[in-house]
Amino acid sequence: MFTDTMKFIADGMLGKLTRWLRLAGYNVVSVADLKLPPKEQDDELLARARSEARMLLTSDLALYKRGRKSGLRALLVRGDDVVSQLVEVSKKIGKVIEISPESSRCPACNGSLVIADKGKIVGLIPATVLRTHQEFWQCTRCKKVYWLGSHWATIIDMASRYTEMVK
Repeated sequence: MFTDTMKFIADGMLGKLTRWLRLAGYNVVSVADLKLPPKEQDDELLARARSEARMLLTSDLALYKRGRKSGLRALLVRGDDVVSQLVEVSKKIGKVIEISPESSRCPACNGSLVIADKGKIVGLIPATVLRTHQEFWQCTRCKKVYWLGSHWATIIDMASRYTEMVK
C-alpha cells in the first residue's frame, strides 16, 4: 500500500530526502538511480519528470528554473537537513508526510516492499536478528530485507520533530 499517486524525481544533492520520502511510501527516482555521467543528468531529470509526471525536487537553482520554465512541477529545496526538507515538500504538496513500515518503499532502490516469510530470508540477515524480530519486509527489486530495528527509533524521533514543525 503506497501513499498516493504523487511521484518525485530528485537531484543528487537530496539523497537523504529521497530515502525518507521512500520510507514514507512515495515513489522517488533519484539521479543516483540513473547512473549517468554528470553532464547528462539535468537533461535526463527534466525529461523523466515530464514523461513520468514527476515533481522535480532540486537544490540547484538553475535546474529549478529550467524545470519551471518548461512547465514542470518543481520545488527548490532550500533546507540543509532532512527535517526542514520534509517540511518544504509537505507544504508544497499540501499533505503531512507520514512514515510507517507498512507503507514504505525500499529506501535503497525505490522498489516495493512486501512482508517476508521468516523461512525465506534465512541467510540474508544475521541469525540474531532473525531470532529477536518477528516482522520483516523484503524489497521486490533489490531483495534487501528490512525489520524494525533500533534505527526505527531514530526515524520515529525525527518524524515526530518534522510533524511538530508542520503543525
